[in-house]
Amino acid sequence: MFVYRITKKEHSALDGKGGLYGPGRWHEKGNLVIYTSEHASLAAWEKIVHVSSFDNLPNNLLLVKIEIPDGIQIQTIPQKILVKGWDGYPFANETVSYGTSFLRKKEHLALKIPSVIIPDEFNVILNPLHPDIQVCKVINAMPFVFDPRIIKDNL
Repeated sequence: MFVYRITKKEHSALDGKGGLYGPGRWHEKGNLVIYTSEHASLAAWEKIVHVSSFDNLPNNLLLVKIEIPDGIQIQTIPQKILVKGWDGYPFANETVSYGTSFLRKKEHLALKIPSVIIPDEFNVILNPLHPDIQVCKVINAMPFVFDPRIIKDNL
């Protein structure tokens, strides 16, 4: 399986250090975590949703393609965690608690979660503290620039 992420060059490694600096829908601040998407296009949407204009985008983004070898078990999110408002902001306690617990237990490498932006598609959280992270490979990391037509100030 291949997964994708768009990230700054300094965060392209599979160390998960980005999770140390701030919380996310599926983790508390201070936890190593790697957010990825099943498709490169979803990874782009997941990145762009966090900016209001292209002026806020860093100019050193990479599209990183990661291989998760066949045979690695990917945990899926139980429906009971997706309570009403799980996809809102601020982040629901249920998603933050579940994801943080997933990371700390280190029982699985990957957790498949629904995208808030495109509900029929999925993101995959990778746990850099799980031993199977060693068999995952960065296949490619190429410069990525968003097409300026995506965000227009005149809309």
